[in-house]
Amino acid sequence: MKVYGKIVKTLPKERIIKVQGKDKIHYFYMSRKLFKDFGPYFYYNPYVFVNASIEKKQYGNYHCHEINFFNKIVQSTKKEKIVYYNLSTIRKGVKNLLLSTKNKMFLDLEYSLPSYYQTMTHVAEIIQYGIVVEDESGNIIFEDGALVKPQRKYSLNKRTLRFIGKKQEDFNNACKYNEFYHLIKWCIDKYDIKIIAWGRNDILALENSFALNRLDDLEIRNRYINLMQVIKNYYNFKIDLGLFNTYREISGLEMEAQRHDALEDALIVREIYRIFKHKVLNEQ
Repeated sequence: MKVYGKIVKTLPKERIIKVQGKDKIHYFYMSRKLFKDFGPYFYYNPYVFVNASIEKKQYGNYHCHEINFFNKIVQSTKKEKIVYYNLSTIRKGVKNLLLSTKNKMFLDLEYSLPSYYQTMTHVAEIIQYGIVVEDESGNIIFEDGALVKPQRKYSLNKRTLRFIGKKQEDFNNACKYNEFYHLIKWCIDKYDIKIIAWGRNDILALENSFALNRLDDLEIRNRYINLMQVIKNYYNFKIDLGLFNTYREISGLEMEAQRHDALEDALIVREIYRIFKHKVLNEQ
Protein backbone atom coordinates (compact mmCIF):
# COMPACT_ATOMS: atom_id res chain seq x y z
CA MET A 1 0.00 0.00 0.00
CA LYS A 2 1.02 3.61 -0.55
CA VAL A 3 0.87 6.14 2.29
CA TYR A 4 1.68 9.85 2.46
CA GLY A 5 2.17 11.72 5.72
CA LYS A 6 4.44 13.64 8.08
CA ILE A 7 6.84 11.95 10.46
CA VAL A 8 5.95 13.05 13.98
CA LYS A 9 8.17 10.67 15.93
CA THR A 10 11.18 8.45 15.30
CA LEU A 11 12.17 5.44 17.41
CA PRO A 12 15.76 4.71 16.31
CA LYS A 13 16.30 1.65 18.49
CA GLU A 14 13.16 -0.04 17.15
CA ARG A 15 13.65 1.36 13.61
CA ILE A 16 10.06 2.63 13.68
CA ILE A 17 8.56 5.93 12.55
CA LYS A 18 5.21 7.40 13.55
CA VAL A 19 3.52 9.11 10.61
CA GLN A 20 0.54 11.42 10.67
CA GLY A 21 -1.45 10.55 7.55
CA LYS A 22 -4.43 12.32 6.06
CA ASP A 23 -6.89 10.95 8.60
CA LYS A 24 -4.99 8.54 10.86
CA ILE A 25 -1.71 7.69 12.54
CA HIS A 26 0.51 4.99 10.99
CA TYR A 27 3.45 3.16 12.51
CA PHE A 28 6.08 1.91 10.07
CA TYR A 29 8.92 -0.51 10.71
CA MET A 30 11.93 -0.77 8.39
CA SER A 31 14.95 -2.97 7.87
CA ARG A 32 18.33 -2.08 9.35
CA LYS A 33 19.66 -1.16 5.88
CA LEU A 34 16.68 1.05 5.07
CA PHE A 35 16.94 2.88 8.40
CA LYS A 36 20.68 3.37 7.92
CA ASP A 37 20.13 4.90 4.47
CA PHE A 38 17.20 7.17 5.25
CA GLY A 39 17.30 7.59 9.04
CA PRO A 40 19.33 10.85 8.98
CA TYR A 41 16.42 12.58 7.19
CA PHE A 42 13.93 11.66 9.93
CA TYR A 43 15.56 14.11 12.33
CA TYR A 44 13.83 16.94 10.42
CA ASN A 45 10.35 15.34 10.64
CA PRO A 46 9.82 15.44 6.85
CA TYR A 47 6.86 14.32 4.77
CA VAL A 48 7.29 10.80 3.41
CA PHE A 49 5.72 8.87 0.57
CA VAL A 50 6.13 5.16 1.31
CA ASN A 51 5.24 1.84 -0.21
CA ALA A 52 4.54 -0.58 2.65
CA SER A 53 3.04 -3.97 3.42
CA ILE A 54 -0.74 -4.14 3.71
CA GLU A 55 -0.72 -6.41 6.73
CA LYS A 56 0.57 -5.30 10.10
CA LYS A 57 3.03 -7.18 12.30
CA GLN A 58 4.07 -6.81 15.90
CA TYR A 59 7.50 -5.23 16.37
CA GLY A 60 8.24 -4.86 20.06
CA ASN A 61 5.37 -2.84 21.56
CA TYR A 62 4.14 -1.55 18.21
CA HIS A 63 1.81 -2.90 15.55
CA CYS A 64 3.37 -1.76 12.28
CA HIS A 65 3.33 -1.93 8.53
CA GLU A 66 6.77 -2.74 7.11
CA ILE A 67 8.19 -0.27 4.60
CA ASN A 68 9.19 -1.83 1.29
CA PHE A 69 10.68 1.38 -0.10
CA PHE A 70 10.41 5.16 -0.04
CA ASN A 71 9.08 7.00 -3.08
CA LYS A 72 9.84 10.49 -1.81
CA ILE A 73 11.10 12.31 1.30
CA VAL A 74 10.41 16.05 1.42
CA GLN A 75 10.96 18.80 3.98
CA SER A 76 8.47 21.63 3.53
CA THR A 77 8.67 25.00 5.28
CA LYS A 78 7.19 28.44 4.62
CA LYS A 79 10.42 29.51 2.94
CA GLU A 80 11.39 26.49 0.88
CA LYS A 81 10.78 22.90 -0.11
CA ILE A 82 13.73 20.52 0.23
CA VAL A 83 13.60 17.19 -1.58
CA TYR A 84 15.85 14.71 0.22
CA TYR A 85 14.94 11.74 -1.93
CA ASN A 86 12.80 11.21 -5.03
CA LEU A 87 12.63 7.81 -6.71
CA SER A 88 10.92 9.32 -9.76
CA THR A 89 13.86 11.68 -10.32
CA ILE A 90 16.31 8.78 -10.04
CA ARG A 91 14.35 6.81 -12.64
CA LYS A 92 14.33 9.76 -15.03
CA GLY A 93 18.10 10.00 -14.59
CA VAL A 94 18.54 6.31 -15.38
CA LYS A 95 16.37 6.69 -18.50
CA ASN A 96 18.44 9.66 -19.67
CA LEU A 97 21.64 7.67 -19.06
CA LEU A 98 20.37 4.78 -21.20
CA LEU A 99 19.28 7.13 -23.98
CA SER A 100 22.56 9.08 -24.02
CA THR A 101 24.93 6.09 -23.99
CA LYS A 102 26.19 5.43 -27.53
CA ASN A 103 29.08 3.00 -28.11
CA LYS A 104 29.44 0.58 -25.22
CA MET A 105 32.03 -1.92 -24.02
CA PHE A 106 30.63 -4.73 -21.89
CA LEU A 107 33.52 -5.89 -19.77
CA ASP A 108 34.14 -8.76 -17.39
CA LEU A 109 37.40 -9.58 -15.64
CA GLU A 110 38.65 -12.51 -13.63
CA TYR A 111 41.49 -11.91 -11.20
CA SER A 112 43.80 -13.99 -9.05
CA LEU A 113 42.74 -15.12 -5.58
CA PRO A 114 44.94 -15.52 -2.50
CA SER A 115 46.02 -19.11 -1.92
CA TYR A 116 44.47 -21.02 0.95
CA TYR A 117 47.72 -20.77 2.93
CA GLN A 118 48.96 -17.35 1.82
CA THR A 119 50.20 -15.20 4.67
CA MET A 120 51.53 -12.22 2.69
CA THR A 121 49.27 -9.42 1.50
CA HIS A 122 47.54 -10.54 -1.68
CA VAL A 123 47.74 -8.37 -4.80
CA ALA A 124 45.01 -9.32 -7.26
CA GLU A 125 46.10 -9.50 -10.90
CA ILE A 126 43.87 -9.66 -13.96
CA ILE A 127 44.14 -13.16 -15.43
CA GLN A 128 41.25 -13.22 -17.89
CA TYR A 129 39.13 -10.69 -19.77
CA GLY A 130 35.98 -10.69 -21.83
CA ILE A 131 35.11 -7.70 -24.03
CA VAL A 132 32.03 -7.06 -26.17
CA VAL A 133 31.81 -3.71 -27.96
CA GLU A 134 28.40 -2.61 -29.24
CA ASP A 135 27.58 0.38 -31.44
CA GLU A 136 24.77 2.89 -30.97
CA SER A 137 22.34 0.64 -32.88
CA GLY A 138 23.05 -2.36 -30.65
CA ASN A 139 25.25 -4.27 -33.12
CA ILE A 140 28.34 -6.09 -31.87
CA ILE A 141 31.32 -4.50 -33.62
CA PHE A 142 34.12 -6.17 -31.62
CA GLU A 143 34.33 -9.20 -29.36
CA ASP A 144 37.32 -10.83 -27.68
CA GLY A 145 38.27 -12.85 -24.65
CA ALA A 146 41.57 -14.33 -23.48
CA LEU A 147 43.71 -15.35 -20.57
CA VAL A 148 46.26 -12.82 -19.27
CA LYS A 149 49.63 -13.91 -17.92
CA PRO A 150 50.17 -12.38 -14.46
CA GLN A 151 53.48 -10.93 -13.24
CA ARG A 152 53.65 -13.03 -10.09
CA LYS A 153 53.93 -16.80 -10.33
CA TYR A 154 51.95 -17.32 -7.12
CA SER A 155 48.95 -15.59 -8.73
CA LEU A 156 48.22 -18.85 -10.57
CA ASN A 157 47.79 -20.87 -7.39
CA LYS A 158 45.49 -23.89 -7.04
CA ARG A 159 42.63 -21.84 -5.67
CA THR A 160 42.70 -19.38 -8.58
CA LEU A 161 43.01 -22.10 -11.22
CA ARG A 162 40.19 -24.11 -9.68
CA PHE A 163 37.97 -21.04 -9.56
CA ILE A 164 38.26 -20.31 -13.31
CA GLY A 165 38.48 -23.98 -14.33
CA LYS A 166 41.94 -23.73 -15.91
CA LYS A 167 45.31 -25.47 -15.66
CA GLN A 168 48.77 -23.96 -15.33
CA GLU A 169 49.66 -24.93 -18.91
CA ASP A 170 46.62 -23.05 -20.24
CA PHE A 171 48.55 -19.86 -19.51
CA ASN A 172 51.59 -20.84 -21.61
CA ASN A 173 50.18 -18.93 -24.58
CA ALA A 174 48.25 -16.32 -22.58
CA CYS A 175 48.56 -12.72 -23.69
CA LYS A 176 50.78 -10.33 -21.78
CA TYR A 177 49.22 -7.60 -19.66
CA ASN A 178 50.57 -4.94 -22.04
CA GLU A 179 48.55 -6.48 -24.89
CA PHE A 180 45.37 -6.31 -22.78
CA TYR A 181 46.15 -2.72 -21.78
CA HIS A 182 46.63 -1.59 -25.38
CA LEU A 183 43.42 -3.38 -26.40
CA ILE A 184 41.45 -1.35 -23.83
CA LYS A 185 43.19 1.83 -25.01
CA TRP A 186 42.44 0.99 -28.65
CA CYS A 187 38.74 0.50 -27.89
CA ILE A 188 38.60 3.84 -26.08
CA ASP A 189 40.43 5.72 -28.84
CA LYS A 190 38.55 4.11 -31.73
CA TYR A 191 35.00 3.90 -30.37
CA ASP A 192 34.86 6.48 -27.52
CA ILE A 193 33.11 3.84 -25.41
CA LYS A 194 31.31 3.75 -22.13
CA ILE A 195 32.57 0.77 -20.13
CA ILE A 196 29.71 -1.24 -18.64
CA ALA A 197 30.39 -3.94 -16.04
CA TRP A 198 28.66 -5.68 -13.15
CA GLY A 199 29.59 -4.17 -9.80
CA ARG A 200 32.55 -1.98 -8.91
CA ASN A 201 35.27 -4.62 -8.58
CA ASP A 202 36.26 -4.52 -12.24
CA ILE A 203 36.99 -0.79 -12.28
CA LEU A 204 39.05 -1.16 -9.09
CA ALA A 205 40.96 -4.09 -10.61
CA LEU A 206 41.60 -2.09 -13.79
CA GLU A 207 42.83 0.98 -11.96
CA ASN A 208 45.05 -1.11 -9.69
CA SER A 209 46.45 -2.95 -12.70
CA PHE A 210 47.63 0.30 -14.31
CA ALA A 211 49.65 1.14 -11.21
CA LEU A 212 50.86 -2.45 -10.74
CA ASN A 213 52.20 -2.57 -14.30
CA ARG A 214 53.52 1.01 -14.20
CA LEU A 215 51.43 2.21 -17.12
CA ASP A 216 49.52 5.44 -17.64
CA ASP A 217 46.07 5.60 -16.09
CA LEU A 218 43.49 5.44 -18.89
CA GLU A 219 41.11 7.60 -16.83
CA ILE A 220 38.32 5.10 -17.18
CA ARG A 221 36.31 6.17 -14.13
CA ASN A 222 34.36 8.79 -16.10
CA ARG A 223 33.54 6.13 -18.71
CA TYR A 224 32.49 3.45 -16.25
CA ILE A 225 28.89 2.42 -15.64
CA ASN A 226 28.18 0.00 -12.80
CA LEU A 227 25.11 -1.74 -14.24
CA MET A 228 24.30 -3.51 -10.98
CA GLN A 229 24.11 -0.18 -9.13
CA VAL A 230 22.02 1.40 -11.90
CA ILE A 231 19.45 -1.40 -11.62
CA LYS A 232 19.53 -1.23 -7.81
CA ASN A 233 18.86 2.51 -7.92
CA TYR A 234 16.06 2.19 -10.45
CA TYR A 235 14.15 -0.48 -8.54
CA ASN A 236 15.22 0.79 -5.10
CA PHE A 237 16.86 -2.53 -4.20
CA LYS A 238 18.98 -2.45 -1.05
CA ILE A 239 21.08 -5.59 -1.54
CA ASP A 240 23.73 -6.38 -4.13
CA LEU A 241 22.51 -8.43 -7.08
CA GLY A 242 24.17 -11.55 -8.49
CA LEU A 243 24.88 -11.50 -12.22
CA PHE A 244 23.34 -14.85 -13.15
CA ASN A 245 20.42 -14.57 -10.72
CA THR A 246 19.60 -11.15 -12.19
CA TYR A 247 19.72 -12.58 -15.70
CA ARG A 248 17.34 -15.39 -14.74
CA GLU A 249 14.99 -12.92 -13.08
CA ILE A 250 15.00 -10.32 -15.82
CA SER A 251 14.91 -12.72 -18.79
CA GLY A 252 12.82 -15.55 -17.37
CA LEU A 253 15.36 -18.04 -18.76
CA GLU A 254 17.25 -20.76 -16.92
CA MET A 255 20.99 -21.09 -17.40
CA GLU A 256 23.68 -23.63 -16.69
CA ALA A 257 25.85 -23.12 -13.64
CA GLN A 258 28.25 -20.18 -13.87
CA ARG A 259 31.64 -21.20 -15.28
CA HIS A 260 33.53 -17.99 -14.43
CA ASP A 261 34.37 -17.43 -18.10
CA ALA A 262 34.97 -13.73 -18.66
CA LEU A 263 33.66 -13.52 -22.24
CA GLU A 264 30.53 -15.47 -21.35
CA ASP A 265 29.91 -13.15 -18.41
CA ALA A 266 30.48 -10.04 -20.57
CA LEU A 267 27.81 -11.33 -22.97
CA ILE A 268 25.45 -11.87 -20.02
CA VAL A 269 26.06 -8.28 -18.86
CA ARG A 270 25.15 -7.14 -22.38
CA GLU A 271 21.92 -9.13 -22.38
CA ILE A 272 20.88 -7.77 -18.97
CA TYR A 273 21.58 -4.24 -20.21
CA ARG A 274 19.51 -4.76 -23.37
CA ILE A 275 16.53 -6.26 -21.52
CA PHE A 276 16.67 -3.63 -18.76
CA LYS A 277 16.88 -0.80 -21.30
CA HIS A 278 13.87 -2.17 -23.18
CA LYS A 279 11.85 -2.39 -19.94
CA VAL A 280 12.77 1.15 -18.84
CA LEU A 281 12.11 2.81 -22.19
CA ASN A 282 8.76 1.06 -22.59
CA GLU A 283 7.38 1.70 -19.11
CA GLN A 284 4.38 4.02 -18.98
